[in-house]
Amino acid sequence: MDIVCNIFVWFVYATFAASIVALLVISIQKLFHRYMNARIRHALWLIVLIRLLLPVFPNSDVSIFNMVPFVTELSKAAAGIVSFVQIDLSNNGTRTNQQDELLPNDNSRLSQDYSNMEPTLSAQRMKDPEPATVQSHALGLKIIASVWLIGVVTILTYLVYCIMRMRQKFRTLRLVTDSSIMQVMDDCRAKFGISLPIPVYTGNYAISPYISGVIHPWIYLPEAIGKELSPSQISHVLSHELAHYRRKDMIWNTIGSFILAIHWMNPLVWICIRMMKADRELACDAYVLEVLGEAEAVPYGLTIIEFLKRFSAKRNQPNLLYFHESNNHNQIVRRMTMIKSFKKGSYKISAIAIIVMAILAAVTLTNSHNPLLAISTDNTLAAAETAMKDRILFDSPFRDYNRLDKAARVADFKFKVPDFVPEDYKFESVHLKAKQPEESKLTQASFYYEARKGNKHYGNFELNAVYGGNGLEAAYAKIEQSEQQLKISEFEFEIKKDPMIIDQMDALKVTVGSEKREKLYYIWQDQDIQYQLHGSVSNQELLMMIESMKYPDEQMNERYTSDYMLNIQIYDTDDLQQAPELIGFTPKFPLQLFGQFQAMNAFVTKKVNFSFPIDDEDKNTRLLSIRYQKTDNNNRNVNSFNLKQIKNGHTYQDIKNNGYVDFYRIDGQKHEVKVSPIEVAGMEVLQTEKYKIDGPLSNAYETDLVSYFWIENDVCFQVMFKENESQHNEIVAYLINAKAADLNNLK
Repeated sequence: MDIVCNIFVWFVYATFAASIVALLVISIQKLFHRYMNARIRHALWLIVLIRLLLPVFPNSDVSIFNMVPFVTELSKAAAGIVSFVQIDLSNNGTRTNQQDELLPNDNSRLSQDYSNMEPTLSAQRMKDPEPATVQSHALGLKIIASVWLIGVVTILTYLVYCIMRMRQKFRTLRLVTDSSIMQVMDDCRAKFGISLPIPVYTGNYAISPYISGVIHPWIYLPEAIGKELSPSQISHVLSHELAHYRRKDMIWNTIGSFILAIHWMNPLVWICIRMMKADRELACDAYVLEVLGEAEAVPYGLTIIEFLKRFSAKRNQPNLLYFHESNNHNQIVRRMTMIKSFKKGSYKISAIAIIVMAILAAVTLTNSHNPLLAISTDNTLAAAETAMKDRILFDSPFRDYNRLDKAARVADFKFKVPDFVPEDYKFESVHLKAKQPEESKLTQASFYYEARKGNKHYGNFELNAVYGGNGLEAAYAKIEQSEQQLKISEFEFEIKKDPMIIDQMDALKVTVGSEKREKLYYIWQDQDIQYQLHGSVSNQELLMMIESMKYPDEQMNERYTSDYMLNIQIYDTDDLQQAPELIGFTPKFPLQLFGQFQAMNAFVTKKVNFSFPIDDEDKNTRLLSIRYQKTDNNNRNVNSFNLKQIKNGHTYQDIKNNGYVDFYRIDGQKHEVKVSPIEVAGMEVLQTEKYKIDGPLSNAYETDLVSYFWIENDVCFQVMFKENESQHNEIVAYLINAKAADLNNLK
């Protein structure tokens, strides 16, 4: 099912992008119809067909999608519509760029104070998550993708049915052997320069002539035509079918039918195919007259009129090209007008027309080259899929991720990362932010790598990527300023820069040297992205990393996933759907409580943010933490609290048996807090006495806290309040009665 969803995601982007191209073609035809011959009009539709058919297009600076940036957003918006994710504006609309007030013992506290006190944070991801706890696609997306697939299969099945039916009818046809008709056929083939023998069959199967067979073509000529039409009229009919053969119209007609099956959901595609078929007949008529000459224009038109008098236009084989294509009045008038006004040479394409067609193909059969706007060849599916299923839960002007693939999808520009990473070094995290505080686009990425041996950290390096950087000299000035600020007065050092070329890119090597140390920076410009690399690795390793830089692929995404990151933030529904795999169960995740409390942030963290771990393995146990804040400031009861959930193991039983809970103190030691059992909502709950976050190490003015613990289905829950607030039992009871979240339909 995931494969179907991914293909459907491509369809959404492709059909909207092609719709833009189709509207452009229609506009050009309307504006310049007086200057276009029939052949050019039809050739323009081939550009639309190619855009609808192919899944991959190169990026280009001249692409039309550089000039209409709303196309990308329109595609994403359309994708969001079909996902059927019901967004509660009261939940999704609460977005803040300011720093939230944090309770003591929150993630910011531990990520800053305890980061150097955790020599090993290498917990493996849970290998066997509970069944059906993680779904990679929203239910609405799966439903509409299934409907689309059913439609595709239905239409393709119908086309196959028509082909099989025509083959059965073909067996009833007779090969034409009449010498007069065959002589006309030979004369027509000679005029069109066709050496391949094309058989002609007759019968009463259909009332209009047509040509069929992409590989082995043949022409059907109704029996009545051979008896009732004159040789010159038969010549017109056969010439028309041979013109279709020479123009390869049968191939494009088949492709058009296949495209309709794929893009059946898009009504504009149906309109375009119909308009294209009408222009195809005009172009075919023009080609016939180009071969036969102006003198045959009037007789050729009279032959078509004769068909209107004698034959009905009701047909039901969608893959065929008929001599008399339609009874549509406007189309017949267009054909007659073109035939009447035809001039010798008007079928030919001028040099100007070729240049214009080439320019139009260049701007429409390419994607945007601007990283801020483009959905690239290698991540089209991922970006569109993100637009469909990633509902923002907690917005932020910056993002931290432990997964390269997600960072690449969220960032508003394309970046490269080193495929080569020195031995013992591993990817830790990536930080995304706007280049300027007032900007909303995430156009700066910082990648962090650390070297580990056992429990020891002994090295690190950092890669920065900035879209539209201020230039190499500006970057050098910033490094110089930073190093001067870090300078220790008793140490002398110099900063020097060496301009160089690395892999045909302008670069600077910056050396910060002293008697006791030497630090290297490399800065280079790769198209619109400015990179900077520095750290505790050798000069040779830095150069090897630069030479290995490339856009992320599937193998790199697997390697660029970190288990060391202490706090894995949750920003959207995709992040949340990864949580069960990390913590080992489907969590409770109410976005609102009583209509008064709003979830403000959430993150997956480790045992040190719950209680004191008994060993390294226990320390690496993952848990989910959610912070809630009061939205009604008129009520002065509880203002905020934290809900934490962890796979129980022995945690709850140890707390109950010991009569106290051990919290992780700022110095890495235990902090014992007594607990006593109470009953809430019919459930045994362990309530702590009031305590401070770091016990005796806390300042006397720090807020007193109270925590509540209980267990459900081998999951241990903790709710932490400020002691001087009320409403504790009511909130705990609500959370006890809450159900595990439906991660695809949060409310």
